[in-house]
Amino acid sequence: RRAQRAGDSALIARLQERRRRVDERFDAAKALAATARYLLIARDELDREDLAVVSYHMGIGNLQNALRAYGEDDISYARLYFDSTPTDHAEAYTKLAALGDDSATYLWRVAAAREIMRLYREDPAELDRRSALQNAKNSAEEVLHPREETEVFDTPSDVRAAYDDDRLRPLPRTTLAEHGLRIDPGMGELANRLGRSRTTYRGLREPALALLVYIGAGVKAISEQEPLIVTSTVRDKRYQRLLLARNIEATHNYSLHTTGWAFDILRRYRSRRQALAFEFMLGRLQSHDLIAWVREPAAIHVTAAAGAQRLAAVLSP
Repeated sequence: RRAQRAGDSALIARLQERRRRVDERFDAAKALAATARYLLIARDELDREDLAVVSYHMGIGNLQNALRAYGEDDISYARLYFDSTPTDHAEAYTKLAALGDDSATYLWRVAAAREIMRLYREDPAELDRRSALQNAKNSAEEVLHPREETEVFDTPSDVRAAYDDDRLRPLPRTTLAEHGLRIDPGMGELANRLGRSRTTYRGLREPALALLVYIGAGVKAISEQEPLIVTSTVRDKRYQRLLLARNIEATHNYSLHTTGWAFDILRRYRSRRQALAFEFMLGRLQSHDLIAWVREPAAIHVTAAAGAQRLAAVLSP
């Protein structure tokens, strides 16, 4: 680090060469050759290329243990991962979750790395654009809904018009209750300062509402606990400005709440089982690229992708 701070390129080169001699992980050619040897061994042992790649991070033994717990050893990793839940193939799920690192999602990370390298070679401008969106917030929500491509509600009248033409759906209290969710009584508490009722700020775009209900139903099925509490949904920019004086988590910049795509769920759980069930649902939905989410001090902030429309059946009677 001292050499880097000093800008001593000759010393940096000597130190890098010394490191390569004592640790072959830093010798690109040797490291790549070792990786290839491992993958060949794992491919012979596991009889699938995708499983071999997963085992590079997870280890052959750990992966075989998970496959045995699932009950089959000739399945794809995608089937093992997505079929194993706290309620189905629970033993396999427990083994994967107990690893406590990125092993279970390593295959998806490799796929993401391949896409990054493809863009680097073929479309560096698009890579720069996506990188800026990815790093704009603590989650990838702006990747899902870039500011320049997303409708924002400026005023309470804009929000009302969106309800009138079905761009927004009011929160259905009964449906939410049936699926393990409850509306916080304080949601929309600043509405009267804008001459509106609290119900104006209790709605979402249909895909986001479907996703919210899906999360609630999943957590309820797993944990059998009291409902999760929804604390915030749609806002307009005028409401957002009022909120800045009361909530240090509110942003002065582009808020996905002002688009109808985001909601917050209170970080207060009835049990550890409920908290883990919620975390499971978030992780799975993120694996499907259906959400971006982040922990805030008081709430979990979730942004739904447009693709969550595929969950709309949960809103049917």
